[in-house]
Amino acid sequence: MSRIGDEVHRTVTSVQVRTTVARGNMVVMTNLTKRLALPVLLAGGLALSACSFTGGTEDAAGPATTTTPSATTSSATTSPASTTVPAAATSAASGGTPAPESADPEPTTAGGPDRCHTSELTGSLSQGDSAAGNRYATLTLTNTGGEVCTVYGYGGLGLVGQGGSVVPSRQSRVAGPDGSGGSRTTLQPGQAVAATLHWTVVATGPEPTTGDCEATPAVLTVIPPNETDSLSVTWTYGPVCDMGLIEQTPYAAA
Repeated sequence: MSRIGDEVHRTVTSVQVRTTVARGNMVVMTNLTKRLALPVLLAGGLALSACSFTGGTEDAAGPATTTTPSATTSSATTSPASTTVPAAATSAASGGTPAPESADPEPTTAGGPDRCHTSELTGSLSQGDSAAGNRYATLTLTNTGGEVCTVYGYGGLGLVGQGGSVVPSRQSRVAGPDGSGGSRTTLQPGQAVAATLHWTVVATGPEPTTGDCEATPAVLTVIPPNETDSLSVTWTYGPVCDMGLIEQTPYAAA
């Protein structure tokens, strides 16, 4: 009985020890888990914070909005234009479209004459008045085709240098003598329309005040209203100051 009792005592004690150790290990493992979990979570939180900060910095450093001017917009306006638009020299050389036209108050009716196409027109320039740094010229488009056609609006303009070199050029559409943006003109073969051009020979802004204000143009590129092809007219009037700004009235019967 004593031997049996000793065995039971040793067995119970062994179980208690194993249980105590097991429980102790569970407690230790739990504490270690907590101790390890905190740095892991903190490290994860810092990593997430670092990612969010990097994204925010990139967004803040980049431009909020980028605007690209388009020279091919074809939206219409019913008021006489006095807005400066990109000149037609570049678009003409590359076959691009001219700047937007004013809305035609008398749209072509079915069976009526079509608009005058570039291939049906010939351009010419004649010098006008000069006063106090201002220069004027008359741009004429003549119907040299064999069909009746119509012209309405402003079309496009652009200056080109010798050998096709780039020359600063801008076009500003202004109202005609009657204060309007013009009206549709019907041209029989041989008839013409004309527009008045105005520019300055006085240096402005960063332009040099001695010598030529800008490079001297050799050609005026003209895109007739609502066309995409251009025609060329020789330019013999010297540099155009104010970064090549030319004001143009709408075409009217010549």
